[in-house]
Order: sequence, then structure tokens, then C-alpha cells
Amino acid sequence: MQIIINEIKKILNWKMILVLFLVNAILYYLLIDFHIKYFPNGRPALDSYNIGVEMIGRYGTTMDGVEMADFQKTYNNQVKVADQFLQSRKEFREAGISSYKAFRNMDTENKEQYALRDKIFFDEKVDVFWELQERERLIEFHDENKEIIDSSISVASPRQKERLEEIKANGSYDVYPETAFSNFKEFILNVTIVIIVSVVIVLSPIFIKDRSRQLIDLQYTTKTGRSLYKKKAVAGLLSTLTVITVLLAVYFSIYSLNNTAMFFPVPIYTFIGDYYWYDLSFIQYIVLTVIAIYILGIAFALLSMSVSTIAPNFIALIGVQIPIVFSMLAFGLSYLINRIISYGLPKWLVPTSFCILIAVGVLFIILLWKWERKMDIVQ
Repeated sequence: MQIIINEIKKILNWKMILVLFLVNAILYYLLIDFHIKYFPNGRPALDSYNIGVEMIGRYGTTMDGVEMADFQKTYNNQVKVADQFLQSRKEFREAGISSYKAFRNMDTENKEQYALRDKIFFDEKVDVFWELQERERLIEFHDENKEIIDSSISVASPRQKERLEEIKANGSYDVYPETAFSNFKEFILNVTIVIIVSVVIVLSPIFIKDRSRQLIDLQYTTKTGRSLYKKKAVAGLLSTLTVITVLLAVYFSIYSLNNTAMFFPVPIYTFIGDYYWYDLSFIQYIVLTVIAIYILGIAFALLSMSVSTIAPNFIALIGVQIPIVFSMLAFGLSYLINRIISYGLPKWLVPTSFCILIAVGVLFIILLWKWERKMDIVQ
């Protein structure tokens, strides 16, 4: 155990920690900062967020028919407020816009009317008009969901049809604004990229460093030295778990600044957007993505250690890993994180992909460990 602890200290030395800090600082400002600093990102995102918070406070995490009728009543009351606002303004009356209905149906080719519309939204930023737009969108999505599901059933696979019928029977329709949920999906995707890059940086030198210092020949002259490969691999995995845990703690602490905790109990199927294979709450979805990040981190750690074992030098190490890591980040990560339980993918695809990643990584390490045990150091 002492050897493993010493190896962890060698992996997570102060120089590596400094490199990790610099890399994470750069990637944070490139990938993550925007999703924290600019949430909600302008309007109507701000109105969507505020209305979502209001809905949770008034109706809880789900809405029945009575509550939906109350939401419609709130919309109608705001329409009356908008009518009074327009009737009180001379320029709108003269332009023939004396009601919210007329405002909604104004001729966009009419420059005078369109200028008045821009004045309402962008110059005066009248809240009630922004909020009405968002409430209309939510009502329309809810009302049209049965038709959307029926049209989806007609082109779905048998398994997808079964899931859609279940959603239809449960009345699990879109009703809550998706602003907070979409923000988290963008945030966690970029956090995953940063964590994977960090893991690769930490684990890549683990074996090649000893080879470059010509320590392998000395180590393998003893029985203990022959078993060192396995212990270094264990130390690498423990270091990976440490790095992932610390980075997740840091980034979720930053994410808490977005103030989305009130959405955590809300079932994700009630957010406007995709359908899902499982009925999870927002917080359960967060836990699922965290588990996925740990699995991906371990898979990339195993890959990095495998490449570090066989690469003849640091240039080859970098040359082999860059295309693999880039391909994964560019083409596979969105499926494994953002669409982890998406109805649009086969139900088996993502779990199978995770199993394959781990299996391949473990297989490489086992084969290389056996090869290292039999390696002849006499040339």
C-alpha cells in the first residue's frame, strides 16, 4: 500500500498540480465561464427562467389540468394589462394597435408598426410583453404535445412506440421552460471535456517517465519491480478518481451560482424539448451524468496508461493520443453525456458504449501487464 501511496504522490506532484490549475483556468474561460456569467442569457431566457421559478412556487414539480387552467388565467390577466398599456399610448392607438391581439398580429412589413414593436421590446423593455411571449410558448407546447406524440409514433421503432405510448398514457407533456435544464446540459458537457483533458494530462507520463529515465531495467531485476506495473496502474486509477472528484466539486460549486436548485425536483420529461427513456428528476439526471463522467474518466485513464506503456517517447505519446481524444470529444461525447437517456437513440446504445470503453481499457491494461511481466530486459 505504501508503494501505491508513493506512486500517487509522484503522479500528483506540485508541478502536475500547477499544470492542471493552468489548463483548467484556460479551459474554464474558454468553455465554461459563459454558461455561468451569462445565465440566463438575455431575453427571453430571463423571462423563461423567472416564469419557471414562479411555476414551481405555485404548482410544484408537476402540473395537472386545474393548474394548467390557472396558468392560462394568469396569461389572460397579463393580456389585459398589455391591452391597457397599448390603449394608454397615443402612438400605438394612431398606428391601429390598441390591443395585444393587434400587437401580436401586426404587419411586420409595416415599418411604423415594426418600429413600435422594437420600441416595446428593446428600447423600453416592457416586462409584460416579454413574459406573454414565453407564456404563449409554454401553452402552445403543452396543447400541441398530443399531436406531436401521435406524429412521432407513426415513424417510431417498436420500442420507441412503446415508450411514446407510455408517455401519452401518463400525460407526461412538456410544460416547464427548459432554460435551466439546457444550461446544465451545456455546462456539464464542457465540464466533461475539461475533466477528460485533465485526466489525460495527469496519466500520460505515468510509465513513459520511468522509461525515459531508464528506470525500467533497474526495476525489473527484482520481483517487486516486476509487480510495480500493477501498482502504478492502481495508483493511476486512484489519482484519476481524485482529480475527477476535486474538479467536480470545484465546478459544481461554481454552477451553484446559477441558482437552479429549485428546478432539481422537477421531472425532466416536463421540460420542453426531448423525450427520454426513463422518468428521472433533474437531480437524478445530474447524478447520472456524474456517474458517466467517472466512467469516461476511468476509460481515458486506462487508455492513457496503455499508450504510456508502449509509446517510445513523449512525441509519439502525444501523437497517438491527440486524434483519439479529439475524435471522442468531437463526435462521441454529446451522445454519452447530453443524450445519455435520449429517446432519439436506441435504448441500448449508450450503456453498451460505456461498457465497451471500459472493457477495451481494462483489456489493454491486462495484456500490457502480462507483457511487462514476461518482458526480457537483456538485449
